[in-house]
Amino acid sequence: MLQFFTNNLLWSEGWMVLLVAVLVMAVGWYYSRTLFYISVAFLIFAFFFFRNPNRSCPKPAGISPNNVIVAPADGKIVEIIKPGGDAEGYAQRVSIFLSLFDAHVNWAPIAGTVKEVLYSPGEFTLAYQPKSSKLNERNDITIERPDGTRVKMRQIAGTVARRICCWVEPGDVVIRCQKVGMIRFGSRVDLFLPTNATVQVKIGQQVYGGQSVIGELK
Repeated sequence: MLQFFTNNLLWSEGWMVLLVAVLVMAVGWYYSRTLFYISVAFLIFAFFFFRNPNRSCPKPAGISPNNVIVAPADGKIVEIIKPGGDAEGYAQRVSIFLSLFDAHVNWAPIAGTVKEVLYSPGEFTLAYQPKSSKLNERNDITIERPDGTRVKMRQIAGTVARRICCWVEPGDVVIRCQKVGMIRFGSRVDLFLPTNATVQVKIGQQVYGGQSVIGELK
């Protein structure tokens, strides 16, 4: 139980949610038991939502660990753009939709140096729609390997989400599977890949951040 609380992000990223829930619980205790029970249920959900799971970085047989691309987030693969499609200057894009029940921590897909962190304000359309990648509030994290290969992950806010948290900045050196941020409530993460990347996932597949293999850099 103690480990659950110490691994929970509610204290650092969701303290306002905790404060509101406690205040509503106090009001409900005196004026409405229904409101009290609803706020208790929401508080339990908040502890579940802000969980901070520790994952073992994958080491698939036959692939050099330096070439493995790991999932940057929990969720379902909703879109894969192959070479020749609209991937904003990259060859490919893999999109992951996070439901309210997925862990919302984000992991570095490869090891390297953070070359750019670019935040863009925007709308809050449904995150599973393709247009959300360009229209919604978003934050791009570009990571470059020593050989110059770049991979970009995009944190995208959804209809419910209203805050993107980024824990890295340009110049930071990250390791593969390192936690680099989170998105509060329903959201999406897009992964932009170069031509030398082989995608190994399919649309509809459930992946787990910092654990599932998205593909390989050749």
